Amino acid sequence: MRPRLDHVGIAVLSLERRLRFWTEALGLENEGTEVVESEGVSVAILRAGGSRIELLEPLRDDSAIARYLAKRGEGIHHLTLEVDDLDAALSRAEGAGAEILGEGARPGAGGRRVAFLHPRSSGGVLVEIAGPPEGALTSHIGPGQPVLAYLREPHEKLWGVVRALDATGVTLEGIDLASFDDWAAEVARGGIAPLGPSVLFLPMHRVERLLLDRPSGELPSLADRFLARTGRSVRDVLG
Repeated sequence: MRPRLDHVGIAVLSLERRLRFWTEALGLENEGTEVVESEGVSVAILRAGGSRIELLEPLRDDSAIARYLAKRGEGIHHLTLEVDDLDAALSRAEGAGAEILGEGARPGAGGRRVAFLHPRSSGGVLVEIAGPPEGALTSHIGPGQPVLAYLREPHEKLWGVVRALDATGVTLEGIDLASFDDWAAEVARGGIAPLGPSVLFLPMHRVERLLLDRPSGELPSLADRFLARTGRSVRDVLG
């Protein structure tokens, strides 16, 4: 697949002060903050349609963001493209004459490996290339399949049917795993559970694991358990 625009990184002196503009003046949602020790920054993540804006505040004076702020002040620092295979993308970039900064790939935000291409390679734009979140996806998971989703920050466990899946996240029609049995029992009785499935968008940076719902040894899958209890397929019930 071709590279996809993942986010634009903006260097700021204070997350607290600048977040007010993006959330209050523009109405974007702050999906949380994360410390990236390898880069010496605190990152606030704002969803903007299918992409994101990341505000970057330095945590130490020797970080790249601190040096950028000292030289240029606040503003756009880089743009990030996500690729399916980071090593292959870096080999292609290097083969085309692009200069890779530092020692190449290193840990980045959201559990991903990232690398940066020097601005002189692109005409003045610092380009970050990021691989997919570690362990978040397997290629055989797709729309219509029942899955278990394990989320981080806060930790949650969800079960449901995938409606859409791409680099930005997973759209899941699902329910909290702890409520699954109560929901199945209510469907079997012919009623409507008060806390039934909802359509949820799970940003990829929150997805720790996404597993197919399938049998394990003698244990049936949750979809099979639902069918046995209700006589109905989860795909039929969830439309």
